Amino acid sequence: MTDRRQRRIAAVIAAFNPDDDLLAHAAAIRAQVDELVVVDDCSTAPDAAGIFSRLTQDGITVLAMPRNSGIAATLNRGVEELEATTRPEFILTFDQDSLPVAGYVDNALATYDRATAAGHRVGFVSAESFSGHRVPAMSIGTGTGQPEAFDPMQSGFFVPATTFAAIGRFEAGFFIDCVDSEFTARARAAGYSVLIGAGCAVEHRLGARLPARLFGRQLRFKGNELSFNYYAPFRMYYIVRNGTVLIRRYWRRNPAWLLRRSVEESKAQILRFTFSPDRSSLVAAAWQGLLDAVRGRDGQISNDLLNRFRAR
Repeated sequence: MTDRRQRRIAAVIAAFNPDDDLLAHAAAIRAQVDELVVVDDCSTAPDAAGIFSRLTQDGITVLAMPRNSGIAATLNRGVEELEATTRPEFILTFDQDSLPVAGYVDNALATYDRATAAGHRVGFVSAESFSGHRVPAMSIGTGTGQPEAFDPMQSGFFVPATTFAAIGRFEAGFFIDCVDSEFTARARAAGYSVLIGAGCAVEHRLGARLPARLFGRQLRFKGNELSFNYYAPFRMYYIVRNGTVLIRRYWRRNPAWLLRRSVEESKAQILRFTFSPDRSSLVAAAWQGLLDAVRGRDGQISNDLLNRFRAR
């Protein structure tokens, strides 16, 4: 293995209307890499400019998107900047609300090195857990004892520059949801492994969870209170649209993975459509997302659709 000091490693944080936590997260990430780039996806919050100014004063490169373009395009802008300037061997990608543990980068690199030393093609390494919740594994087939990630979240991806060169950057047309799933599917379609990094834990703000209630009573499953991750209608639009595109694009190459992913996603959707307070808007958004996937539409949701969902 090569000495860590001879490996140039950089990171990109995608930011939109951040709070002060971004300052602490950026400092923690910067301490583990040779260079950090923060990309502002056209923030509109009053305090955002001051936060980005403080990052710049701390010596962190801050780039600004010309218009709100989504997390994929925002990360791509940072990756593009790093490839054009310092050309690191590895690039990490993070959300603004993610805080990796000390040693995250060294652990990810160790996982990568063990697998490549055994002759495996590693597309990237993902986090092992988010706020104590372990990343679901798919299989152990690398010969290193480290499992393959099933459908990992993008925040914490440890990506060799050679992977970006071989398969391209993130799918900008997806805008928000399924960006990580598409990149994972594309890497696997190209013959790469996607590994869970041993010891790669991230503290991450989890989405809003709502209780599943029927006639005012809390439902339980196997003794535990039943709850679900709630998403606003505009997010439901992206989830369904991009998920449908994902299936159409990759079902021939990896049907078993897509089947498992669809089953898991369907379980969550049933709870949302049944127990969400604005379920009629969610159903309308999901239907529109399905239609737009079939029509081949991508990119940011239109203001007309946003207003339509809000008016329901």
